[in-house]
Amino acid sequence: MNPKMRLRSLKLFVRTEFGVAERKLDFREGLNIIRADNTSGKSTALQAIVYALGLEGMLSPSRRIPLAHAMTASIEIDGELRSVVESYVALEIENARGDIITIMRSVVDRVRDRNLVTVAYGPELTVAPKNRREDYFVRLSGGAQNVLGFHRYLADFLELKLPRVTRMDGSEGPLYLETLFPYFYVEQKHGWAGVQARIPTYLGIRDVGKRSAEYILGLESLDRILQRQRVRSSLSELEADWQGAVSKLSEAARVSRVVLQNLPKRISHVTPQEGIVPRVVLNGEWKDLAQAITILRAELAQLEASPVPTAGSSAREVESNLQQTEHSLRQALAVSASIAEEREELERQNQQTQLRLEALQEDLQKHKDTQVLERLGSQHAHALLAEHVCPTCHQHLEDGADISTHAMTSAESIKFIEQQISTFKNVHDDHQRVIAAMLAREQSLATEIHDYRSEIRAARDTLKAPNSSPSVAAIAQRLRLEGRIEELDELKETLEVSRREVEHLRERWVKQRGFLKSLETDDLSQADRGRIERLQHSVRTQLASYRFQSLNPSEIEIDTTTYRPVHEGFDLGFDLSASDMIRLIWAYLFGLLEVGQETGGRHLGILVFDEPRQQDAARDSYAALLAYASRAGEEGAQVLFATSEPEDSLKEMLADNPAYLLLLAPGEKLLKHV
Repeated sequence: MNPKMRLRSLKLFVRTEFGVAERKLDFREGLNIIRADNTSGKSTALQAIVYALGLEGMLSPSRRIPLAHAMTASIEIDGELRSVVESYVALEIENARGDIITIMRSVVDRVRDRNLVTVAYGPELTVAPKNRREDYFVRLSGGAQNVLGFHRYLADFLELKLPRVTRMDGSEGPLYLETLFPYFYVEQKHGWAGVQARIPTYLGIRDVGKRSAEYILGLESLDRILQRQRVRSSLSELEADWQGAVSKLSEAARVSRVVLQNLPKRISHVTPQEGIVPRVVLNGEWKDLAQAITILRAELAQLEASPVPTAGSSAREVESNLQQTEHSLRQALAVSASIAEEREELERQNQQTQLRLEALQEDLQKHKDTQVLERLGSQHAHALLAEHVCPTCHQHLEDGADISTHAMTSAESIKFIEQQISTFKNVHDDHQRVIAAMLAREQSLATEIHDYRSEIRAARDTLKAPNSSPSVAAIAQRLRLEGRIEELDELKETLEVSRREVEHLRERWVKQRGFLKSLETDDLSQADRGRIERLQHSVRTQLASYRFQSLNPSEIEIDTTTYRPVHEGFDLGFDLSASDMIRLIWAYLFGLLEVGQETGGRHLGILVFDEPRQQDAARDSYAALLAYASRAGEEGAQVLFATSEPEDSLKEMLADNPAYLLLLAPGEKLLKHV
């Protein structure tokens, strides 16, 4: 299902000390036309739609309210200018699933800030207001990404899964709604100056016009860009895993006094054909690990082939030492098992501490957002206490527990949560230190256990030997050899496992690099080319019907790198008459609407034009536009025009094409005193 937005109703309200002025406009599917005289306020109605959606940032980076004086300062009541003491706009919209919300935003208010938006979950302008309400903030940092940001909510409501795109500084950020709506709305003052005249470049998104067009048209090229970003992220993760595996390999070698030859420093470095070679010093010479183990085994076999000198007088002492060593071994094994069990329990506790920290961070952000809403004058701040859940420990509360949702102010809650975060961070750090100490102790015990076992084997060998005085040097040498062989055998197994892991990670990295390279081509897919060709065909067909004269419409092309209309590779501008530039904008935006509504497209299926008959466009051209807009409406789009065209002339140009007319009588103002 493609995303969709439908305007259902718009209300503008102004209060003065001498009375109220307001207007409610209801809209329908298809072509809607607001007909009113110049300076009557029809542009204010369209600007109010943009303002209600918090999208005035698409017009300019200015924080100025884009509404007429009558909404912001003073309005004529009974022939006198009266100061505005309160004003707001309300907009009822519907999404593709038929869900309806009503958006309310203050313009002038002594309590509510204009960056506060109230959302009623239901139709409050066309049906009696009995809906749940919540407040969000807009035009502030976090408005597009935080939970309480209105544009995050609006994008979710409209089912727009906005991608993360590259900024001018190389970082990534969301494709803001302000970058999409210039394709849906053309305002009167500057919007008709050129194609994509109001794309907000100040947001710092690289190739913002191109990214927005790709998204609206549903081009696979945008998916390829996002895929590149995911592959780059995967490459970073693989490199981190590879670095960890190499560090583990290096540490194991270091502990066993082995040097790793040909060990690459980066995953991108090619390993020599012989691979990673572990080498060890033996009798003053460097030997491969396998060769060293073979030599040591041969030496041990040679010693074992000769009888070991024994001493009968030391037999009892050896036997006593054997018993004591076996007891020490059992003790060390018990202590090691106990420490391992304690460490695992502490690791589980530390994991719970980490989860608690994450929950506290989420609560902290939620309270900070609520504080923003309260500062803006919200009376519908989000309730942060879930029913039957303690806000401090997040545990379930039994029925009958006395809970107060106003025990602390937002500021007090924020301070309390910050203190909790500090405490839990200290606990987490302490856990990490204790776990590290336990691991070190376990390693030390492992060495002790290894030595005990070596001593037991040596003592048993001694007791088995002939009843003569043994050579202490011979026994010590055998023990050293056995210990070293066992150590190197274990290291060999560890190195083999780690080596395979390192090589496997690099193989995956190489494949991902190759995949990334294949994605870095700018060639359009066949499906993308088909969409662009259909857009080009639509633009050419419309231009012909609009009596476009500056160039042959069949020579107008859609550039496959910018997705803008061009002629002989150049953007269209000075080579067009002013009226033909208007015709080109009509054709381009309706073409985007047509192609963007195809399966896989992301156009919202709405177009809003303020005074589309600019530059005295010919009557037959305007009639052709009305006919095309009416057909677009019958095919599922919603089109809204605001025009000062005389009513009789407008109806004549419409002919039999269906349209819903919202007519203001000559001289009538949009805001009417009631």
